[in-house]
Amino acid sequence: MRWGVWTALVMTALGTTQALSETAPVPPDLDCAMGFEALHNWAAWLPGAKQEPANPNVFAVEVPDVWRVEITFTEPGQPAHPAVVLRKFLKQVTGVWTAQSKECGYGNQAEYMALVDRMKAEDTRLTNASRAEVEQRKREQSPLAPP
Repeated sequence: MRWGVWTALVMTALGTTQALSETAPVPPDLDCAMGFEALHNWAAWLPGAKQEPANPNVFAVEVPDVWRVEITFTEPGQPAHPAVVLRKFLKQVTGVWTAQSKECGYGNQAEYMALVDRMKAEDTRLTNASRAEVEQRKREQSPLAPP
């Protein structure tokens, strides 16, 4: 009898430990050393990657309500081409989505640096917009509502 209870407790503890250790997969990251074409192939083969027919140069992958990644490839004629931008959105414990970009540039370096500056400014704008949205929801929430 004792052995059965002990086994049940151990199995329960192991099950709980296993459940706690299961975490969301980490978001993909760019390795600029791969080069433009290799990164394009890599993005196309990412597990769960989606490509919108209207915008075939953008690949998206996500773990809903945890993180989202958009990988954009420039086209000929666009500034800084060839270049790759990975924008990562991470949901913080506060509910705010933060945006972070990483870029790889293989063309004109002045255009690439301008692209980097635009991406960083857009990251800040997106993060601030998410923060404002969370703050607005807090202000509108009833003081009697559960947290």
